[in-house]
Amino acid sequence: MKSFYPTVNQHKILIFLILPLLVFSCKLPRVIEKSEKTRPEWVYGISKDYIIAEGVGVTWDQAQDNALKKIKERIVSSVAVNISSETNMVVNESIIDNMSRYSESTELITNISTDFFNTLKGISLNKAQAFYWEKQLYPGKQKMVHYHIKYPFSQRELDELIIEWEKTDKGFTAELDALEEKIDKSSGVSELIMLQKKTQELKNIFTGTRKTRISILEAEINQLLGNLKFEVQKHERGQLVIKLLSSDRYFKMSNDLTFNSDCAVLQDYKLTDDGFSMEINYDADFCYSEESPLFTVKQSYENGDISGKWEIPAGKNQVRLTVNEPVRFKSSALNNNSTKWYIPIRVFTDKPFRVTKTELVVSHNSKINIRKFIGGDEKEIYVIKDINQKFDGKGDFSLQFEVLKTASSSMLELILNIIISESSTFFASGKIFIVPESEDTEYVFEFENKNIIRIE
Repeated sequence: MKSFYPTVNQHKILIFLILPLLVFSCKLPRVIEKSEKTRPEWVYGISKDYIIAEGVGVTWDQAQDNALKKIKERIVSSVAVNISSETNMVVNESIIDNMSRYSESTELITNISTDFFNTLKGISLNKAQAFYWEKQLYPGKQKMVHYHIKYPFSQRELDELIIEWEKTDKGFTAELDALEEKIDKSSGVSELIMLQKKTQELKNIFTGTRKTRISILEAEINQLLGNLKFEVQKHERGQLVIKLLSSDRYFKMSNDLTFNSDCAVLQDYKLTDDGFSMEINYDADFCYSEESPLFTVKQSYENGDISGKWEIPAGKNQVRLTVNEPVRFKSSALNNNSTKWYIPIRVFTDKPFRVTKTELVVSHNSKINIRKFIGGDEKEIYVIKDINQKFDGKGDFSLQFEVLKTASSSMLELILNIIISESSTFFASGKIFIVPESEDTEYVFEFENKNIIRIE
């Protein structure tokens, strides 16, 4: 009679078979909480006219959101399987998000239909046919929520969504065609920058041939914006007319302007009626004292600054000079009632000339602007002196003249006693009147705020 008890070898075989199952079961998560006593059959099944999705998360809200996201992904995938886009448009969650942002952007101003995106946004938990959740404990004591949704989505709804998608797809093709035309016709930098933003957004949406087209348009806009520069239409001393040029095309200019120069002063500027040219008027009287007088013009746009630098034309006056050192004076050795003044000048040009007159303002403790000087209380002394001194051209010279002590110039005696070094708080500003050789025209050179030194 055979025994029904397992032999030693059979025991070993059973242990060998059962042990892996025990180990595997220990690694499986364990349900510790659930929304129903019994898990519904539909949770891991397939139902006609329904989409069943599972979302996993640390919290109920996170798991629920992930489940809804899975439903949207399934719907988008269903559309992708059924569309036949001639332009090879790929449909996925990321592209759908980019398309939705683009179509609803108020900044980019589009005419794209939003029906397709509104349908996707209409997916919500309150439309679900059923839901079921479980909280599971994983090895390592981590707890996760599994949220299951049974969502109605019929073939009719899919067909309608495909129609909406195809309408949206055609809208994006029309957007691309219109973009090409707008780039060709654009006349403003701000408009170009807006079109540039459109190309950047569409580049994240399109695939295939449309991606190639939008990449070409983006490169064209980048080139137009990168090559913007000022083109001079007219430049004579005191006036500059410029346009904004890029790739043989002119663009409307900003109404803002920054003007910088060591010698010239901006008077006014204005755009022409069509906005394509700007007239800049400046005062260059002080620039006769500069060897190479320059000024810069800058405009700011959204994509950066555009600037230009120009040398100031010589004008009719062919003599250029500057007061290059502090003004000096001392008591006259021949006449105790006068002081002798020395204005050091550096002449940059070869043409001989004659100094006919000088006007000198001495100010104390405050520097003045000779352009605005009218004869106010800020001056200590105001001297007008006729001079007839000739200079042969390029070189360093000293313009010399004497000033008699009178009641109106009694301050000179005070200055003589105060000014003892270059650290003096007295400054000289003024005008030098010259007549070039073989000419009758008198020109004026101006200088400002030169230190005054008393010499013995």
